[in-house]
Amino acid sequence: MDRPQKEQLVAEFKEIFQSSQSGILVNFQGVSVEALTTLRKALFAHGAKLRVVKNSLAKIASQGTSFEGLSGEFVQTRALVYGADDVVAQAKVMVAAAKDNDKLELVAGVLVTGDQAKVLNTSEISDLSLLPSREDLLVKILYLMNAPATNLVRTLNEVPSKFVRGLQAIADSKQS
Repeated sequence: MDRPQKEQLVAEFKEIFQSSQSGILVNFQGVSVEALTTLRKALFAHGAKLRVVKNSLAKIASQGTSFEGLSGEFVQTRALVYGADDVVAQAKVMVAAAKDNDKLELVAGVLVTGDQAKVLNTSEISDLSLLPSREDLLVKILYLMNAPATNLVRTLNEVPSKFVRGLQAIADSKQS
């Protein structure tokens, strides 16, 4: 690989590192092409991508970015799973894939929140995958926001209902 190609790859990696909200570094040595293709499709459905990294170029590109904490892990045959969307879904897909395929190994991860980045170990990635998905959290928030209005409507509806039930009870007692 000549120098202009290396510079282009460093620029691509730097763009990935700067735009991603999270990343998971995986060792994929021995994983079949079919399994990787299936994994890529599952990740793409959640807004994430899998990219094989050239370790020396990734170390250079990570300098000064949120992914700098992973630079010590850029060794052997590694791929980076990254995305800017649903971090939890990305972790769920990767943990499930690692359980299904013994040769796929989670190495480390990074989670970017605002200006801070936290390097994650494998147990923290597993913990992240146990959180509810973004959609589940949105449903819960909408339910909580809707609950006071629903309770108010039920309370206001109960006044005329009690009145009608009282009139019905009077009418039933007069008929018997």
